[in-house]
Amino acid sequence: MKLLLFLLSFLLSFSLTAQEIKIGDVSNEIRLGKLAGNRDLAFGVQNVLEEVIQDQGYDLNPNSSLEITVDILFFDVKKNNVQLAVYSKNTDIYTIIARATLLKNGKKKKQVTAKGQAKSISTATLVIDEGGKFSQTNVSTAIKKLCEQLITKLKI
Repeated sequence: MKLLLFLLSFLLSFSLTAQEIKIGDVSNEIRLGKLAGNRDLAFGVQNVLEEVIQDQGYDLNPNSSLEITVDILFFDVKKNNVQLAVYSKNTDIYTIIARATLLKNGKKKKQVTAKGQAKSISTATLVIDEGGKFSQTNVSTAIKKLCEQLITKLKI
């Protein structure tokens, strides 16, 4: 009886482990703009993707048969400014679009495209020009939303 319980608990421990997956290449396929070919953006997406995968209960294993590759297709900031006398309202929408491919043993199993957005709204009674710089916080938020959507759509 003890042997039977031991064997059952041993078998259940194998079936309760998380699914293993590895992150393949994250490439920047943006053709126009300041971030065209930027390696830092691809590296940032890869780091956030690893974090999101682990948060969703998957294990990262470089020897896994399941692999996710990501192509960053688009990144832009849409700025909308409204000014009335001394009052101004600035809205910045950070948008990033990427395509993820799920590979199993090197063969394409599924491919999805997702869009992540982050919005920044600021109001002021004094107009201050910041020269169109990127907000790192909003970029990170948009990337995290993008990675969450990619993993959800892949349904690993």
